[in-house]
Amino acid sequence: MEPKNQETAGLRTWLEIDTAKVAHNYRAFRSLLSKKTRLMSVVKSNAYGHDIYQFAKLQEKLGADWLGVDSIVEGEALREAGIKIPILVLGYTLPEKFKLAEENNLSLTISTFENLKLLKNFSKLKFHIKIDSGMHRQGFLSNQISEVLEILEKNKIKSENFEGIYTHFAAAKNPAFPGETRAQLNLFLEVVAKVKKVYPAGGGASSPICHAAATSGTIVFPESHLDLVRIGIGAYGLYPSRE
Repeated sequence: MEPKNQETAGLRTWLEIDTAKVAHNYRAFRSLLSKKTRLMSVVKSNAYGHDIYQFAKLQEKLGADWLGVDSIVEGEALREAGIKIPILVLGYTLPEKFKLAEENNLSLTISTFENLKLLKNFSKLKFHIKIDSGMHRQGFLSNQISEVLEILEKNKIKSENFEGIYTHFAAAKNPAFPGETRAQLNLFLEVVAKVKKVYPAGGGASSPICHAAATSGTIVFPESHLDLVRIGIGAYGLYPSRE
């Protein structure tokens, strides 16, 4: 294939993205959601190789409520590029990067007791608690939530800082076996109920913001939409699996 313009001249390979198709994908997911459910576009890992700067700016223009990134580095880069909408760092953040997150208005995922106890040192830092409901990759177990709340109360963490709580499904890609996903959702909602007794309000209209569904959960399990959905691979035009 011959280069079409000066931008691709001299390159052996390049990627061309049809922004109209990206907009179509965005609208397709919006059509699945109620008006009260917010949409996070996940642009981690350089927007899955699609250029985090251009893709994030396009998602913001289309109306995405949130962006999801993997690291502080990605979040800071987007702020420097002029992105204004809320950004959640989905991956683990080193304690020495907390101040940088606070300065750039980046929300952090808190998934360890070490990081949980550090929150008292950052009066403006917003965070989302990650619950491990069955993925077994990151987060607090459901039977640890009482200890989590005790630490937050002891350290006088304000509700406006406790912005969200979320989980991630392990097997939502296959609609033929919904039992595991529904069990995870039910467990997560039990945890949320305990949290809202202590933190009935926080960073939004229905705070803490509760979210569980990624692309496959959004498509297959509408009951999991809750306050926000995280659209990753679907935003780029791909189904999560053959199922």
